[in-house]
Amino acid sequence: MSVNNNSEDFIKYNRSDTEYAGAAEVVKKELEHLQKRRKTDPEKLKGLALSGGGIRSASFCLGVVQALCRQGRLEEFDYMSTVSGGSYLGGSLSWLWLDKWRNKTDCETKFGTGPDNFPYGTGCRHTNKDIELDREQAALMRHFRQHGKYMTPGHGITALSFLSVLLRSISMGFVTLIVLVSLLFHVLHFTPVFDSGYLFHTVAMDLGMSGIIIYILALLSYGFLAIFHRGKADSAYLWRRRWEISIQYVLVVSFVALLIASVAEMTEYMENEMQTTGSVSTVIGALIAWFGQKSSKQSILKIIPVSLLVYSGVLIMFIGLFVLSDITANLFRNIEYTYKEIPMGFAFNLLAAAIVLLSAYLIPINKVSIHRYYRDRLMETFNPDACDVLHGKNSHTAFKANSTSLHDCLADADNDMPYHIINSNIILVESDIAKFRGRGGDNFILSPLYSGSNATGWMHSSKFADGSITLPTAVAISGAAANSDSGMAGEGVTINPFLSALMSIFNLRLGYWVVNPDTDIQKHQDKNPNFLTPGFRGALSRKNLNEKADFIQLSDGGHFENLGLYELIRRRCRLIVCCDAEEDKNFAFGSLSNIIEKARVDFGVKIDICAEDLETLKYNQKKNGKIKFAQKGYCLVDIIYPHPEPPGKLIYIKTTLTEQLPADVMGYRSTHSDFPDETTADQFFDETSRSLPYARHAYRYVAEK
Repeated sequence: MSVNNNSEDFIKYNRSDTEYAGAAEVVKKELEHLQKRRKTDPEKLKGLALSGGGIRSASFCLGVVQALCRQGRLEEFDYMSTVSGGSYLGGSLSWLWLDKWRNKTDCETKFGTGPDNFPYGTGCRHTNKDIELDREQAALMRHFRQHGKYMTPGHGITALSFLSVLLRSISMGFVTLIVLVSLLFHVLHFTPVFDSGYLFHTVAMDLGMSGIIIYILALLSYGFLAIFHRGKADSAYLWRRRWEISIQYVLVVSFVALLIASVAEMTEYMENEMQTTGSVSTVIGALIAWFGQKSSKQSILKIIPVSLLVYSGVLIMFIGLFVLSDITANLFRNIEYTYKEIPMGFAFNLLAAAIVLLSAYLIPINKVSIHRYYRDRLMETFNPDACDVLHGKNSHTAFKANSTSLHDCLADADNDMPYHIINSNIILVESDIAKFRGRGGDNFILSPLYSGSNATGWMHSSKFADGSITLPTAVAISGAAANSDSGMAGEGVTINPFLSALMSIFNLRLGYWVVNPDTDIQKHQDKNPNFLTPGFRGALSRKNLNEKADFIQLSDGGHFENLGLYELIRRRCRLIVCCDAEEDKNFAFGSLSNIIEKARVDFGVKIDICAEDLETLKYNQKKNGKIKFAQKGYCLVDIIYPHPEPPGKLIYIKTTLTEQLPADVMGYRSTHSDFPDETTADQFFDETSRSLPYARHAYRYVAEK
C-alpha cells in the first residue's frame, strides 16, 4: 500500500503555521466535522481533559463526568482529550456512545451525553426517565466495578496467565540473546589464542587496560595538544569536535574488552560452577536494578544513588547473560561428532541461530509483548460486548471492540458525543531536533480522523498503520506506562539506556511499534514490525528512536504530558475542564508545571495560575489523626492566548480532601491512609477498593459547584 503525500491522507508539519504549531490543517478538518455534526462555534470551543493515573484516574474522572452530565453540561463539550488512565474511561464512553457495540436484533438502547441517557448514570433519577434505562446503567456500573481486578479478571484468566505472558516475553529475548552470542563465542573459539584461554586472560585484559591508559593519557594530553595546535580559530574548533567525538570510542572498546576478560576469568576459575554463576549473576543483577528503581522508598538503599544501582544491576545482569552464552557455546563445542570434517557442534549452533533469527523475523512484536495482554484485559473491562451486559449476562469477552478500528469511531450526524483525542508519546530520544531529544518525545494523537504528531506529520487514521489501530489498542497505547526509553514527562529510571536495552531485549514493554506515518520515510508499508526489526535491533542500537525511522515506538501519553491539556490548548479551546488525578501525595503539581512550560514554549500560551491558588487545594494530615481539609477541590484559571485572541478559562480539578465528603468515602479513607493518592502502580484490586470512593469523591465536590 502506498499513500499519496499530496493528498488529504497525509498532512506534513507546516512550520509557517504558528497559530496551531503546524497542525492547522488537522484542526480545520476536525472543525469541519464538528460543525456538520454539532454546529460547533469555532470561537467558543469547549474541551474536557481526563488525566493519567491508572484506575484511580478512570474512577475519579467518572465522578467528574457524571456530575457534569447531571448539570446538563456534558453535551456542551466539543473535545474530549484523554491520557493513560483517563483514556480507560474516555475509551469506554466513546465505545458506549457509538453504535458499534449494538446487536441490532435485541439492543435498542441508545446512550448519549444527557442526564437521561448517560451510560453510567448520574446518581439521581429523572422523572422523564425510563426505569429500564436505570437498570441498564446499573448493569454497566456493576460490570465496571466488578472488573476491578482487570489484569486478572478470573474465568480462566488468572495471575498465572499474566505470569506466563511475562515469561513468554522474557524467554523469547533470553533465548535470542543467548543463542546469537553463543555463536559469536563459538566462532571466536576457533582461533588458537581464544581456544587456549590466552585471549581471555591476556589479550582481552591487556587490551582493556591499555585502552584505559590511552584514554587517561588522551585526557591529560589534551591541554598540551591544544597548545601546539596552531591554526585558524575555525580549524581549531573543528579539531576539538573531532577529538570529543572520537575519544569516547576508546573508552567503549576498553570497557568491552574488560567485560570479555571478566567473563573469561569466570570461565576458567569457576568452570565447574559456571551455570550457577551465570544464573545467579543474572538474577542478582535483575534484583539490584529492580531495587534501584525503588530505592527512594527502601530505607536500606536510599542512601545509594538510584542511577548507580541501576547501572550496577544491569551490568551484573549482562555479565551473567554473557557467561550463560559462553556455557551454551561450550555445550555445542562438546558435541564431538563430525561429518566430512565439519564439526557438528558448530553446525548445530549455526542452525539454532538461523532458527532464532527466522523466528524473530516472522514473529510480530506487538502481538507477543505484554502490550497485547494488557490491551485485551482493558478492552474486556471498558469495551465489553455491551448487549450481554445489558441483558444480565456475565460478559467476559469483547469481540466487537476487538475488531472496531479507530477510524470507524467517527460519530455520525445524530450523535452529540465530543470528538475524542487519545494522547500518546512518540519516543524520540535519538532525534536530531534538540527539542524532541530533550523531551524524549512528542505528543502523538490517535483520533478517528487523524493520527500523528508534529515530529512525523499526521496521517488519516484509516490509512495509518493500514487502518489496523483499534479503539482498545489506542487506549492501551495511551496507558503504556512501563516502557523502555521513556518516563513521565521525559524523566525517570527507564530513560536509562542500559536498563532500556535490557527491557528491549526481553520485550518488557507496554508500548507499541508502528510504521512511521511520514510518507517521505515509509519504506515498509506492507510489513509489520517484528521481534528482530525493530525489536531486537532496537535493543542493540538506539539510533532509530527518532522521527526519521521506518518504525516508531509509541508509549504512554503521560510520558509527554499527563493532563491531556496540550492538544486542547493547541485547538484554542475557550473553556477547558481538566481532571488531575495523578498520584501526587506531596502536592508537587508536576504535571501542571509541565504543561504550563510546554504551552508557553510551543504555543505562546500562558496558563495564569499562581502558588496561592494551588495552596487552596492542599490538605494536611495532622499528628492527632485529624485532617486539615483543603479549602476547595478546584481552581478557576485564566488561559492567555496570543493577541488578538480572547482569553480562555481553565477549571482545574484536583484529587484532594474537602469537607463534608460522603460517609462512605471518609470511611474508606480511615482504612486507606494513602487515599486519594494510592499508588498508580497497583492495578490489582477488588470491587470495594478505589472505583466507588474515587468516583463518589469527585462527584461530591464537583456537582455542587
